[in-house]
Amino acid sequence: MSSLHRTFLIAALLAATPAAAETIPGSRIVIIDGDTVALPVGERLRLLDIDAPESFRSSCEAELVAGLKAKERLRQLLRDQDVTIERSGRDRFKRTLGRLFTEDGDVGEILLTERLALPYVPGRKAERDAHWCGGRR
Repeated sequence: MSSLHRTFLIAALLAATPAAAETIPGSRIVIIDGDTVALPVGERLRLLDIDAPESFRSSCEAELVAGLKAKERLRQLLRDQDVTIERSGRDRFKRTLGRLFTEDGDVGEILLTERLALPYVPGRKAERDAHWCGGRR
């Protein structure tokens, strides 16, 4: 195997290998909205597999209210907790995708269970608007 092929093979293996989990104090995490946070050093992380209502540029007042509730609940889940971060790639906006865990479990799953978020499905803005806004804007 040539050194060029070996380099590509190593790069492919590293890209496919998930990064090690990291644990930080929840007080160091800034809540952007119900499914996005800012980690230390300016890294934005979008919670994997959930879609919380928008608290910025929402489609209707009901979505704004639901978005603020999701944002506050995420803040409660992370406050005064050690938070384990498991990264899993990047989205089209170059945000890190990942999961956040506390002693209560996967915070994204908690938001889903509490009906403060929907399962993420790409490209379904109209469906999300209908859910949060009841078909009204």
